[in-house]
Amino acid sequence: MLTRYAFIDPFLRLMGWNTEDPEHVRPEFSTQAGRPDYALLHGGTTPLVFIGAKSLGKQGELHQYISYCVSEGVKYFIATDGARWEVYDTSILKPLVEKKIAEWDILREDPGEVLRKAFIIFRHAPFTGEAQKPITSQDTRREGEVEKVGDPLSKIKPKPREKLMYHEIVFPDGKRYTLKAYADVLLRTVQWLAETNKLRRESLPVKTRGERHIVNTTPHHSSGKPFRSPKEVAGFFVEHHWSTKALIRYSKKILERFHIDSSEVRLV
Repeated sequence: MLTRYAFIDPFLRLMGWNTEDPEHVRPEFSTQAGRPDYALLHGGTTPLVFIGAKSLGKQGELHQYISYCVSEGVKYFIATDGARWEVYDTSILKPLVEKKIAEWDILREDPGEVLRKAFIIFRHAPFTGEAQKPITSQDTRREGEVEKVGDPLSKIKPKPREKLMYHEIVFPDGKRYTLKAYADVLLRTVQWLAETNKLRRESLPVKTRGERHIVNTTPHHSSGKPFRSPKEVAGFFVEHHWSTKALIRYSKKILERFHIDSSEVRLV
């Protein structure tokens, strides 16, 4: 409820939806499959989009939102934790993750860019597609170059026991992985290196400054002692029982070991 009050309701009002008018926005809209947190209405009665709201930093169950849409014939749904917004078109005949048509993060992105992306849910012209970028913001990227969003890994300096406020890690080739904790930064880094065939058995182990291993073919250090908290990733074993600061430091170390600039890896 706090997320809805502090983040979602004000943003909907910014987009022209009067959250106090039941002809615009109806909370806890009843469907055969359950109750989505919001319905944005067209003409005061017809739901145009359902919204699933979660606490800040948490992710929703997308399949649940789709069931709401299917039961009522609603084409669009939005999943949001108040900061990160994801818009899906259920009519697209592709896997669920490819139904996403727009996304933005009001805490991480430039306000102007957020408004450009969020135009898709503007009440007076909803779901007509993303607004075009202004002429002064022409896309000068070369073909195949990945748009740089979020914060570079090289600049991430977490404090002890700091909660992760990022949702994804994006690698130089554009591949993205979901993050839930700082340990995932290290695990997903190893996964990406393995999946892109950079990390191989003959290149292991990857060590700390001492004799402890970060990644190895078996969950053991040089001394023969077992990893304290091993995690198998893509056929390799990762020791991820480290401090928050060390998890980021070792993620950078592994990237550098394979000649990847950590400034080209982004957290969003």
